Amino acid sequence: GKLRSKQPTMATMKCSTVVLVVLVVAFLAVSCTAVPERQVTVPTVKLVNAAEPGTLMPVVGLGTGGYGRPDGQNGECWNNSVAQTAVANFIAAGGRRIDTSLLYHTQEGVGAGWVKSGVPREQLFITSKCDSPTFGMVPGGYNETIASAKMSLEQLQTSYIDLLLIHWPGRASPPSETPPCFQKPNNWTACRIETWQALTDLFKAKTVRAIGVSNYESNHIEELMAHSSLVPAVNQFEYHPYWHTDQLVSFCRAHNIVVNNYSPLGAPDHMAFHKDKMPVLLPDNAVVKGIAQRLGRTPAQVILRWELQTTSGVINPRTQNVDHMKENMDLFDFELTNADIVALSKIDNPPENVCGDPHKIP
Repeated sequence: GKLRSKQPTMATMKCSTVVLVVLVVAFLAVSCTAVPERQVTVPTVKLVNAAEPGTLMPVVGLGTGGYGRPDGQNGECWNNSVAQTAVANFIAAGGRRIDTSLLYHTQEGVGAGWVKSGVPREQLFITSKCDSPTFGMVPGGYNETIASAKMSLEQLQTSYIDLLLIHWPGRASPPSETPPCFQKPNNWTACRIETWQALTDLFKAKTVRAIGVSNYESNHIEELMAHSSLVPAVNQFEYHPYWHTDQLVSFCRAHNIVVNNYSPLGAPDHMAFHKDKMPVLLPDNAVVKGIAQRLGRTPAQVILRWELQTTSGVINPRTQNVDHMKENMDLFDFELTNADIVALSKIDNPPENVCGDPHKIP
């Protein structure tokens, strides 16, 4: 007779449903499993000159000094709360170097952030600047510098600072309040010499592992070397494709002074409010974007890579964004060609740089 089709039983249907559900769950589990993030190893540079033997400085650090206001104007606003979160996130992402300063007003947050991270202090590298508590970001003389260092140690919750810098060699025009070492009409030489002597004594006492300068031009460094046998380990200054003092880089490298770039991306969050000074933000520059597109990298990575290849130094990109922190450390599996470096070096400069011009400081 005819073959009759077998009707599925309730048990068979339940079994099929169970199998289907199991397969769907298994598929979703495989699809939703997070791909492990690639771990980036950030290299270090060895500090010489005024540095303890074997001092290694991570190439990428986190800047913690912002220009913004609490109302959102003028760029990212940084305070102790923001710094604590950013530092903890940066360390969790693999970062090991933090750059701060007494008058950034973020040092207490930096201290709380590294403590919260759980990473041992000896695995971290902290840079600060000996701002004068009384007179500002200038060389305040011997006693002001010793007082500044003591305040920084307390705020950072540490018994030593890895690198302590003189923040600025002075001011282009005389301020209303000046330290006793200041000489009229606008002579900062004695203040620079006294401040460096204070750093030298802190270094010899092992309160700091290395000492250096910031925003110093070659004439300021030559003056320092004429009065001291200790040569700065580091010179931190503004450097990016819109503002690069190549002669200063050559001078530093000739004297084994590590170049430390700040505002390495041209501070786009801040300069977006100052289009008169920087009409096209550096990451938006057509040359930068073209190279980034060709290499499959972000504009920020192209800029930072240019800086590393042209200085062999270290960089302090500032960000509160964790993804950007990771991006800024992911620079060591590609290189720019010589043609790329030349093209970026020849970008037309905007009317002004981010910070003041140290050339104008006597």
